[in-house]
Amino acid sequence: MKEFIDYHCHLLPALDDGATDRIESLKMARILYDFGFSTVHCTPHRIKGCYENDPPRVTQTARSLQCLLDQAGIFLRLIPGGEHYLDEFLPDLLPGALAFGSSRSLLVEVPFRSGTELLHPMVASFLQHGLTPLIAHPERCRAFEPVHGALSFLLGRYKSEDLEGSAVLTLQQAGCRFQGNLGSFAGYYGSEIKERSLLFLKHGVYSCLGSDAHRSEHLEEMLSSGFAAVVAEVGEEAALGLLRGRPDAR
Repeated sequence: MKEFIDYHCHLLPALDDGATDRIESLKMARILYDFGFSTVHCTPHRIKGCYENDPPRVTQTARSLQCLLDQAGIFLRLIPGGEHYLDEFLPDLLPGALAFGSSRSLLVEVPFRSGTELLHPMVASFLQHGLTPLIAHPERCRAFEPVHGALSFLLGRYKSEDLEGSAVLTLQQAGCRFQGNLGSFAGYYGSEIKERSLLFLKHGVYSCLGSDAHRSEHLEEMLSSGFAAVVAEVGEEAALGLLRGRPDAR
């Protein structure tokens, strides 16, 4: 029994840009289960004015899908959560937000093209509510690009010194935790993001991993390829540890 934990998944039907209906949710769930996940944190987008997925709605949808999975013999444990968009509205959404159990971690999506200006105020807001930011897929965000990232990528693989003084290490030292996408390691988002994810992996940036699954199409291939890339970089024991990891671990 692998008993992996998926900390980032858009499995719930018709809540955001993830699964469109229950049939698609069941297809995705079967693939996740067959890969080795036993627990899935259902994290639909929560963006004010776009995806108004408040905790009661997410919780009820997760309960309904859990019943369908049980009936279908897909033994995944679903936990309601959310992927909270980092903007000026986020602090107002923190009270009562669906955190990851006793760890009090909350999944946060940093806008892909934004800089670092919102990051430190975010940490302060989270601390006021007794929460720990678990930042989703930092490898995909411009705010976390290594200091010499563009030049290093053009010359070949990123160098270890590229993380010195970077936002990702500064925030890690301030108490933030980071979740990596299996699809990033598989090259699903392009070669540069793959190289960045491997650099972060090598330097212990990630506390846990997630599928960030939105569709069943190509999901099986993405999971297996991503896991293989993680194993190739840090070894099987470390890879398994990340897939069974806790967001409050470094």
